[in-house]
Amino acid sequence: GSEAALHAGEGWAAPAAQVAGGAGGALSEADAKKAAKKAAKLAEKEAKKAKAAAKKAKGGFNAPGSKAKKRADKKGDAGATAEAPEEVQPETPSGECKRMSQAMAKTYDPKTVEHAWYQWWEKEGFFTADPESKKPKFVIVIPPPNVTGSLHLGHALTNSVQDTIVRWRRMCGYECLWVPGCDHAGIATQLLVERELAKDGKTKHDLGREAFEQRVWQWKGEYGGRITGQLRRLGASCDWSREAFTLDDKLSDAVAESFVRLHDKGLVYRGEYMVNWSPNLRTAVSDLEVEYSEEEGKLYYFKYPLADESGEALTVATTRPETILGDQAVCVHPDDERFKHLVGKRCRVPFTDRTIPVLADDYVDMEFGTGCLKVTPGHDVNDYEIGKRLDLPTLNIMNEDATLNAAAGRFADMDRFEAREALWAALEEEGLAVRTEKHTSRVPRSQRGGEVIEPLVSTQWFVRMEPLAEPALKAVRSGEVKFVPERFEKTYFYWLENIRD
Repeated sequence: GSEAALHAGEGWAAPAAQVAGGAGGALSEADAKKAAKKAAKLAEKEAKKAKAAAKKAKGGFNAPGSKAKKRADKKGDAGATAEAPEEVQPETPSGECKRMSQAMAKTYDPKTVEHAWYQWWEKEGFFTADPESKKPKFVIVIPPPNVTGSLHLGHALTNSVQDTIVRWRRMCGYECLWVPGCDHAGIATQLLVERELAKDGKTKHDLGREAFEQRVWQWKGEYGGRITGQLRRLGASCDWSREAFTLDDKLSDAVAESFVRLHDKGLVYRGEYMVNWSPNLRTAVSDLEVEYSEEEGKLYYFKYPLADESGEALTVATTRPETILGDQAVCVHPDDERFKHLVGKRCRVPFTDRTIPVLADDYVDMEFGTGCLKVTPGHDVNDYEIGKRLDLPTLNIMNEDATLNAAAGRFADMDRFEAREALWAALEEEGLAVRTEKHTSRVPRSQRGGEVIEPLVSTQWFVRMEPLAEPALKAVRSGEVKFVPERFEKTYFYWLENIRD
């Protein structure tokens, strides 16, 4: 390259001199310098061309690491580096072992390096478990990703960890089975399919049960395929011959069988319990599907008149006036001197023909509001526990869609928030409204639809968790199961020692 540059420089030096001294030296000294500078630039350009030609002749012109690639990198031209040249990594037909006949690229390009490997691994059955093998067995069932979309970074992390463990076990001589699959995700998938139907002006009721299930299966075919493709691109060493979907006939049968067995053992029962009710979904949702947000609302102060016609009243504060219609007691703290003389008396529930007792309970915070607490066991988690402790009846004043039911009297069929305003206006008319003030509270919202969750007592199926949690606690306490890092044991124990049905 340097020799070519030298000859190129000599080739251009003579014309430059001739230009400078030609025509009887007619050029000025300034013009001569300018001409010489131009000639030097042309010589430098020609030298670069010669150097590039020499490099190409040696087979390295477009290799990664060349100046052309560096310029592309500087310009942010991702396309220039996305594909490695054929001279470095030739194409490998799908299913064949990766061709490595050429030199490895100087820089790492995942798309080029990973190409063809996975198809070959899968074709050769490297990840297919042999049930007849005499080797010790190691099995992982993939935590099935929801079929509601695509994988995210969390899936990439956790599946990489599982893949590392499975591959290590294979190298240690185990017969490994890593079962892949997707979860139908229940309500989440149902909502997404319903939204698709809504675009055509249809509902699940228009289709009927069987046709709607077929649409869910179509959804699974589209998005389940995307997810399995992403897992393959991650290099997950799953046994795809055993791929599962949680709505498969075998798994559905297994769910039914498990339910019957749990019921026979007394671990499944049907009972009334305070649940997180989603008015949009018309169903109970788990604690994990409820998100809390700090929201500014109002604290409503109103009077609870005593039923003895003495004219005396208790002033109570609430964030949900509509639930007054379901109240079963007014509680005060047993040490609160302001109200001791009223314990045992009864109050009249506004707009109803019911009276409720004034009771003492340690749960009441004397410093919050007025120190008097209205207790609605049918529509508040804490009130539900107070109600059980004080043996209070439970009254549900709401329908499944969060409109008020017949127990709400004149406010029946109103939406809960509409009823809130209407009831407050009625309290003002009756002279029972005291005041409102701004108040920030934690509002429970559905993770799925975003609507405000309504706590209410509903008849549901429950699993008795305490007898199931005990063996899990014992396994960690005995050292049979170890947590890494160890500090997560505390979280584990807290969850299982305070588990609810």
